[in-house]
Amino acid sequence: LQAAVDNGCVVVVQGANTGLTGASVPRSSEKGDSRPTVLISTKHLDTILPIDDGKKVLCLAGVGLASLQSFVNNFGDGSRQSHSTLGSTFLNPTTAAGVAFGSGGTQIRKGPSTTERALYLKVQEDSNGEPI
Repeated sequence: LQAAVDNGCVVVVQGANTGLTGASVPRSSEKGDSRPTVLISTKHLDTILPIDDGKKVLCLAGVGLASLQSFVNNFGDGSRQSHSTLGSTFLNPTTAAGVAFGSGGTQIRKGPSTTERALYLKVQEDSNGEPI
């Protein structure tokens, strides 16, 4: 990521590439931006870790909402619900897209569960990344 920023590239982070939010498709050339584009896929960052005795989960950026739903249904008594209540969940958009771009909701609470914390990286004016 730092190499892309250092070279003046547009960086697009891609989730499951469902097209639900349009956030995964580079569009810089359509807007007259001639910078090179680097696409970073989160597809293989698909780990789900139960924490707090399974009361919560830690999802990496590429975990799909349908995958999360299946995981929480099979953990414990099966009564837990996923982050989103979208009709499009069957397309398995990522939890990162759900939090960041609205594929499942840009609000902290969307559906029966909540997003307690999310970690982002902001590129500062000096081109250094800052976790926020």
